[in-house]
Amino acid sequence: MWLTRAQPWLLLGVLVSLHLLLWLDDDLLFGRALLLPHLGLLLLWQPLLRAQSRIEWPVLVGLCALVGVFLWFFGPLALSLWLLLLAGLVGGKVFFSRSRGPRIYYLGALAYLITALLTIALPRALPPGLPVPSGIDVLGLWLAPLALTVMLLVPGRERVDRDREVLDFVSGTFVLLLLAVLVLGTLAAMQLAGVDYLRALLATLGVLATALMVMGWAWNPRAGFGGVSVAFTRYVLSLALPYERWLESLASLSQEESRPEEFVARAANRLLALPLISGGEWTTRGGEWRTRSGANAAPPRRFGEVAAHRQDFEHPLLDLTLYTARPLSGGLLWHFNLLVQLLGQFYQAQLRTEELRRLSYLSAIHDTGARLTHDVKNLLQSLNTLCFAAREATDPDSAARANALLARQLPVISARLEATLDKLRRPQPVDGEWTPAPEWLQATAAHFAGQGVTVEGMTEPDQRLPGALYTTVAENLVGNALQKRLAEPGIAIVLRLGGDRLSVEDSGSAIAADLAGNLLQAPVASASGLGVGLYQSALLARASGFRLQLDHNREGCVRFVLAPEPTH
Repeated sequence: MWLTRAQPWLLLGVLVSLHLLLWLDDDLLFGRALLLPHLGLLLLWQPLLRAQSRIEWPVLVGLCALVGVFLWFFGPLALSLWLLLLAGLVGGKVFFSRSRGPRIYYLGALAYLITALLTIALPRALPPGLPVPSGIDVLGLWLAPLALTVMLLVPGRERVDRDREVLDFVSGTFVLLLLAVLVLGTLAAMQLAGVDYLRALLATLGVLATALMVMGWAWNPRAGFGGVSVAFTRYVLSLALPYERWLESLASLSQEESRPEEFVARAANRLLALPLISGGEWTTRGGEWRTRSGANAAPPRRFGEVAAHRQDFEHPLLDLTLYTARPLSGGLLWHFNLLVQLLGQFYQAQLRTEELRRLSYLSAIHDTGARLTHDVKNLLQSLNTLCFAAREATDPDSAARANALLARQLPVISARLEATLDKLRRPQPVDGEWTPAPEWLQATAAHFAGQGVTVEGMTEPDQRLPGALYTTVAENLVGNALQKRLAEPGIAIVLRLGGDRLSVEDSGSAIAADLAGNLLQAPVASASGLGVGLYQSALLARASGFRLQLDHNREGCVRFVLAPEPTH
């Protein structure tokens, strides 16, 4: 924490210690002694590595070797080169800082470094034979600290750089190269034109300023035609063109290939079209569905040829290794890692699609099994009713009535059982069988005869109904009402058909409010069955374009209604 708070003062301490080094001039002994605290402050301030980073032994040994070389060659020329490097380092912070306070702070530091380089360090580093104005270094020793006062004028809170570990390397390199050209151009002008240092410096500054103005105009001329910026942008975009084409092929391939493993194989083979890629291998881990099925990770599969350099990329579901003839740079590593992450996301989407297909298949099996189970349950109830009537036939009259009931119901039950088996062999929509309404009403009245169910209604002679749907719903509703009668003896049950509107009503108690809310929306708890009868009936009705709803729910009148969905 203290290092963060002291960060604005560290750079100022670096520059003050550097200025003391310039004051010492030819005193190399004290200069080397003062150089060590200067480098220590620089290491604390530097934005290249985090202050909390742990330095490994090889890096530490190399750093000590560089400090030793700097101490050995310490002098005006070494200080000039050191000022160039520091100017590039600070210049990278100037162009990156977006807040006004840090930008002015770093501009003051850059102004000090440039002034000290051109007025103090460089004139002292020139050979004795070159004409240098006398006293220019003394003038620089008094003028350069004025830039440090600019840094002090910036308020403490505005000096804080929140992105102090971030550096614009391109801008820093540009500042370094620009100063190097200025220095070398000054030396070349002194040698070729035979002028003194000050005139050569001013002439070089003028040439550089003119060149920068021409380059700025050529970059963006604003005269109705594109400049160098347009050409540069096209060049940069053309570098990424193969990657964009691979991404487009990845999107189209996800639509063509439905098998996840084959999708990854084909996408990996298309990586060979990218620059530098000689081959590779990939391994999928398959996600949760492989874990549920007990399968292990797929074995590695290769594509292309093995090359000298290998780079591994990871995704939670995919491991990809690329072989290249040359090592990949940092930018290309980031680029290929992004491509691998996208490939992994597409692969994960393929796995999810496959999982959805599996779940849809299981859902279809469940719905079919639930529908057939419901049909078998209704048939069993009808058979139980016939068995009860046969057991109660103790005299000739009741035996005759039972035989008549069996004669009417057994063919109906046989036909319905055959229809249920036919659904199991060849599934079809429930509304695929249309029955004349008068015939359905007559068969329903005969089916519920002797069970205390009143069946009434009026239909047109040419009217037709989806017989399977109406029979399923009617048997389920009447069966529930008969179960309710066991707990509330004496309630009346009425099945009524008017046109294509079917209703089943009982005079018992109302359904509880919390149960009525979920009755047709989801399976509910049932003491006498699976609790899915009404839910399945509502699903079948919805699939056939009908609606099953609780029309009345009050004491003495509980009515369910099946009717076609209203058309808008």
